[in-house]
Amino acid sequence: MQITRVVPGCFHVEIGDRRALLGAPPEAIKLLLREGLRAPTVGVLPDAAYVNGVSQVALEFLAYWYVFFETGGWNKPFRVVGTRRMCDRVRQILAITLLGPSREQLKQWKLSRTRIEVLVRMMEHLAIRRDGRRLDIDDLFEFAAFEDADGGAVSLFGAGDATVRRLGDNRFELESGGRRKAVDLAFSGEQLPLLADPPDELETPQVLRVKLLGSYSGFEPSGPTTGIVLWVNSNGFLVDGPVGTSAYLRRLGIPKSDLRGIVVSHVHDDHCTLIDMILSEQRVNIITTREIYESMLIKISCVLGEPLDQMRGYLSFTEVVPGKAIAMYGARWEFFYAVHTIPTIGFRVSVRGPDGRDNTVVYSSDTIHFEGLEEMRMAGAISSQHAERMRNLVRGGERLAIVDAGGRPIHGVPSDYAALAKAHPETELLFFHVAPDKVEEGPWSVATPGWSRTLLPGKSLPQPLVLKILKTLKLLEISDQAWMNALLSQGEVVEVPRGVEVVSQGQAGDSFYFVLAGSQEVLDASCDPPQLLAVLEGGDFFGEMSIILEAQRNATVRTLSPSLLYVLPGDLFLEFVEANDLAEKFERIWLGRSIISKVKIFRNLHPHAKHELSLLAVPQSFAQGTYVMRQGGKADGFYIITRGTAEVVRRDRQGRETMRTALKKGDFFGENVAMGYRDRRNASVVVKTETLDTLKLTGADLRRFAAGAPILRHELHLAMKQRGMTEIPSAEEETE
Repeated sequence: MQITRVVPGCFHVEIGDRRALLGAPPEAIKLLLREGLRAPTVGVLPDAAYVNGVSQVALEFLAYWYVFFETGGWNKPFRVVGTRRMCDRVRQILAITLLGPSREQLKQWKLSRTRIEVLVRMMEHLAIRRDGRRLDIDDLFEFAAFEDADGGAVSLFGAGDATVRRLGDNRFELESGGRRKAVDLAFSGEQLPLLADPPDELETPQVLRVKLLGSYSGFEPSGPTTGIVLWVNSNGFLVDGPVGTSAYLRRLGIPKSDLRGIVVSHVHDDHCTLIDMILSEQRVNIITTREIYESMLIKISCVLGEPLDQMRGYLSFTEVVPGKAIAMYGARWEFFYAVHTIPTIGFRVSVRGPDGRDNTVVYSSDTIHFEGLEEMRMAGAISSQHAERMRNLVRGGERLAIVDAGGRPIHGVPSDYAALAKAHPETELLFFHVAPDKVEEGPWSVATPGWSRTLLPGKSLPQPLVLKILKTLKLLEISDQAWMNALLSQGEVVEVPRGVEVVSQGQAGDSFYFVLAGSQEVLDASCDPPQLLAVLEGGDFFGEMSIILEAQRNATVRTLSPSLLYVLPGDLFLEFVEANDLAEKFERIWLGRSIISKVKIFRNLHPHAKHELSLLAVPQSFAQGTYVMRQGGKADGFYIITRGTAEVVRRDRQGRETMRTALKKGDFFGENVAMGYRDRRNASVVVKTETLDTLKLTGADLRRFAAGAPILRHELHLAMKQRGMTEIPSAEEETE
């Protein structure tokens, strides 16, 4: 009996020509191949299903090796030994990863009939069979529980005198030929070595960039399995992930907080070993289809030993539907079903470049070779359209296509893409799932860990300009760093000379503008001569409402001075507005600032202050004859009339009227109490027209603005004096 420690928590046992493995961390088969140890036919499950974010029950690829390389077919089940509870959990993991979800599960997850049929037909055709019969999990694996054995000793190989006994606390005793040996699977600290050494290259956000953490198959011992860091508009996305993803990210200087989500293509172990990412300091956003997400939940909940509902609380989920494009942070994503043994998705992601053209990256994920596609099409397992789509992943004009070349029977082969490479030389073809020495030279590259390509570099904007944009986003209460990244990645700084018409009344709205510097006049071009509506300056913005309302421009904007503008594409701006529920805020600013700018006391405020006032001001309407405020009242609201008229009426102590003044659109009232200069209203305000529409500010908001804007406080004082207030408190008195 020869026992070899493979890594902490994992021991290889060889007794004659029979082998077993105690403990099964991911990529154990690669570690065995590196050490020259023969693959096991038995797996003994530890008491701890995971340690330090790493599964210890990853039998999937050990079983694949057994069927594809050891027996030439699943002629004899792979034996699994463990406690009854651990065997049940591992049985569920193997069922969902090897066989895929059942038709009943797909129905339970509320997939459409069409999608269910697409998936079931693929899985049925590619299922493991013997004599034409599809094998189920109990045909593929033989489970032996310690609780069912006499005296607790289980036959290690199912026959012969070798036994294994569970001692508790992750310790086991092996016995064969009268010899006993104890094996302790408990360990602390790091368990698995990194299978690749990332280059000393600090990874920084770019507009479009690809960086590979791993690229090899689950059997290739020279490097880690698939994992890609994809930068899209300076936002990081992880596509699948090898064992040790957290460690690889640390080596590259990528904090997890830079990742906006993990695209999970499918739940095989060579793409989905993400426990270290999920058991993290922040919730992870999983981007995938419903059935892949639910399959992943089953797999991870069985490893962690937590209920499915508890697992949902650990994650965020962005559901995608194959065939339906979605926008994420200014990029267009199109997901599609690959052709694999279990539900699997690939994608196309496109980012607009400075020239306005799309820059596209295609990821095939795991998918069958072209001959297999045709066989499945002929058998009715996939549609002609599906087969054609997979044969033409490269349509022309893509910057990079990352395609499966893992080889038969269920992966792609390099020769399939020779014609595509010749037809589309502008597209770089990158093969993954295969080692470079297994691919002949051709018009393509072979992925290796650390491979990278920057397709659109990040933009370097002067800090003062960035701060101006961020100030507006702060006003809108946008704190999502992902959206800040997208807006700063896709916008363009444009210098415009004096006298240039930036937007024209009546045109369709296709861009949104931040004013970084300079001044512009807003004109009603329908008048002759054009009527001046407003003057914009640094901190203002324009062009929003025609995009939000999908209407023509309602005014012309022309530069009064040389100007610096930050221009966002209209579709990106609209996605930003919809994603952050900003339509109402922009409409309030649009309506409010035009009124506020016409009120004398606010006219000279900075645009940011006008925008903030527009958001703080609450619309209030009053019917004819209503007293908006009464003389002697204590309410401290400040009102600006936006439509209709009212009268200010003051009476002496005997009730005799001493003053009556008319108020119209653009006038204001209530400033004395709002500013805290009086504790009671000195007059009443009554509505004269059928309706009086106002914008109301609280006294606290008005005082805050006045405290920070001397011009506003000065204008208020002048207005109060004109209205008969003779004593204005000093600045010291105002702050007491």
